[in-house]
Order: sequence, then C-alpha cells, then structure tokens
Amino acid sequence: MKDIEFIYKDALVSRDEVKETAGVLTSYIGHLSDISKVGKTAPYKIDYNEAGSSINLPFDSSILEMVNDAVKKVDVKNLKYIIVVGIGGSNLGTKAVYDSLRGALDPFFANKTPKIIFADTNSPKLLKDIRTVLEKNIEVSEEVLINIISKSGTTVETIANFEAIYAFLEERFEDIKKRVVVTTDHGSKLWEKAEKDGLEMLPIPQIVGGRYSVFSAVGLFPLALVGIDVTALLNGARVMHDKCVKEDVSENYALMSAVVLYLHNKKGITIHNSFFFNPELESLGKWYRQLMAESIGKRYTTDGKEVHTGITPIVSIGSTDLHSMVQLYLGGLKDKFTTFIYASGNSGKEAVPKNLVFPDLVEGIEGMEFAKIMDTIFSGVKESYKKGGLPFIEILFPQIDEYSLGQFLQFKMIEIMFLARLFEINAFDQPNVEDYKKEVRKILLSEK
Repeated sequence: MKDIEFIYKDALVSRDEVKETAGVLTSYIGHLSDISKVGKTAPYKIDYNEAGSSINLPFDSSILEMVNDAVKKVDVKNLKYIIVVGIGGSNLGTKAVYDSLRGALDPFFANKTPKIIFADTNSPKLLKDIRTVLEKNIEVSEEVLINIISKSGTTVETIANFEAIYAFLEERFEDIKKRVVVTTDHGSKLWEKAEKDGLEMLPIPQIVGGRYSVFSAVGLFPLALVGIDVTALLNGARVMHDKCVKEDVSENYALMSAVVLYLHNKKGITIHNSFFFNPELESLGKWYRQLMAESIGKRYTTDGKEVHTGITPIVSIGSTDLHSMVQLYLGGLKDKFTTFIYASGNSGKEAVPKNLVFPDLVEGIEGMEFAKIMDTIFSGVKESYKKGGLPFIEILFPQIDEYSLGQFLQFKMIEIMFLARLFEINAFDQPNVEDYKKEVRKILLSEK
C-alpha cells in the first residue's frame, strides 16, 4: 500500500530553524519511543500509564479482539441503523472515518446498510428527525442498535439524547435493552449503571482522552459494525507511528509539521487552515479542529505560567471555499498557515461531455476528466499562495481508504503532542471545558 506524502518547502521558516527547534524535542521523542511497541514481539501488552500511551492503541490486540467479539453478538445482517450517541471526542473520530469513506450522499443510497446516525447535539429537530427515520424504517428491534459513548458517563448532551431515543424505542420494542452498547470508562457512573442493568459494555482506557480515542472501542466498534476495515485503519496508524517516533525531522511527518506550525505561530501566524480538496474529508477536518483547539488552547503552561496561548483551527473545502473564503485568504491579513490535504486517486473516470451545451463559455474543458480539473485547480491555488508569500504544507493521500485515514489520524495526534511540548502546555487536559459544564449543571438544578 502507498503511504500518504508530506511536503513542506521553505516559506517564512528556514530548514535551519526547523532543525534547531526539532532538537528541543529530542528527549520527548525518545520518551515516546520508549513507550512505543513498534519492533517488539506481538501480541503486545499495553500499559496505559500516561496520556501519551494513546499512541499505542493501534497495537492493542485485546481492544480489537474485544470489539470483534462485540460485533459478533450483533445480528449485523438485519441491522439498518446504528445510533452513535456521543459528542466531541466520543463522536468526531468515528464520523471522520465514516464520512470520508461513505461520502456526503450516503443517506440516499438505500442499499448501503447499516448506516450510522450521529446524535451529537441537543437539537429538537435532530431528535425529531431521528424519531421519524426510525418510525418509517424500523420494524423489529434487530434493525437498530444504540451505542452510547461518554468517557465521564455524565455528559449532559449525551445522556439527554440517549434517554430520549431509548424511551421512544422502548415504546415500540420491549427488548430494546438488548440493543444498547455502552462505551465508557471502566468504573464511571455510567459503567456502574449499565452493569447493574445488564447492558453490553465496552471500556475505554481511562488515561486516554476522548480526542485521542478513535483507535479504541470508541471508534472501532461502530466502524466495524458498518463493515469498515478497521484492521487496515490500524495498520495505517502503526506504519505512521513508526515514522513519527524518529528523531530525523526530515523523516518524521509529525515532528516537521509541529515545528513548522510552532515557528510560524511565533511570527504572528495564529490561525491554522486545514484546506481539504475532497469534500468527503470535511468531518476529518472537524475532528482535527477539536484535537488542536482542546490540546493547544490553554491558559497556563505546565509550570503554571499564565500565557493564554493557542492556534485557532479552521476548516476549508476545495473547491467550494475558493468561492467563499479565498479572497480573505489571499488578500486579507497574513495571519494564517495552511495545510492542504488532497487525494487525487479516488476520482474515478467521471468527465465533462465532449459535446457541450455551452461550448464557448470555458475553453478546454470538453472531454476532460473531473479529476484533471480538480488537479488543475489545486495546482492553481498552490501557485497563488506561493506568489502571495503565504506559507503552507501539503499532505497528499494516494487514495481515500482505511489505511490512509489511519495514517493521517495517527500523524495528527502525535503532531499535536509535539506541538504542545513546544508550547510547554499539557496536550491532554481541557480544564476550561469544565467551566461551561459546571454552569449548565447549576442552571439545571436551579430550574427543578
């Protein structure tokens, strides 16, 4: 299988600066290498003693075995819908892989089942629409499965959505309890309740944060249920893991990307634009948006110094946003670093007809494959960025498949660990997320 490619050419930051800054991370790379399982004899025994141990999830054969066993218990041949009830890290990684492989029009392909419905926000319309879909399409309980996912087990949005969906299904099916799988930390309040009620349960390694958990049961179980090749996903992650524990910055994609982002940030470039030229990858961008925002946006350094640091992540889609945002990108403030992500290998043979309805409007497109048109647009955008002196990185997928997605996910998670280390902040906590949760709980109690 071909690996994804990483390309960076000198822009505002020189190779010497990159090499010097990368040297700061030598000891941390050594630390990650020490806890790494690459090169050791399988089956691997994984000890999750620290948050960085999440890089070893792809090697944990016990998780894959547990997931496969759970999938076997589900009557997949009759399954139509999996309702993933989760938010943030409990949802975004799964959705990134699912949307990347199924595409935006998946709901309209009735023959592609089962399908995942993501109940990821407390929207009255979303809940109403889920109810309508289930009323019209589900006749027996074996056609639906609810996978509630919450690390803490007390996430307001998740519990509220689950209770509403479960209550509706319980009205129709007396045995709906058998169609619930709970994914949470072992020993959480949700775990204890689920165990008491006799529900099927899948544990998350407690030290692994939600945004780093896609290679745990959080992502693997629902993805395996819909027939996605999770072994290929994990294989891609393993290969990228090997690249990203090397000290040579020219070979280590995660190291190079983290250093380049950090150095440009120090020059006042505080926005990072993930610009995807395959629209089916948009959810992958939203997964990365959370990963960067929660990991890098911090008030304090690890030694307690108040800094209010961070990089603001945004997501753009080509060529759609060339007609909505690129005027700002090319003509506005030079405060943005761009990572272009593009896969040209999934384009197929779709082409513009040779006989055109409007032959004189755009010259040269007759008979041209759409892949070639997009290649040309992508090249034109990069050339515009070069001429404008705008810094960027390229990540090229040979094709959009499980293997490439596994590589990208692992690459980006390790990149963020390196980046946080450079900023001298904790990549694994999110203390300010608790601020709104506390206020929500106060208001909920006061309104009783």
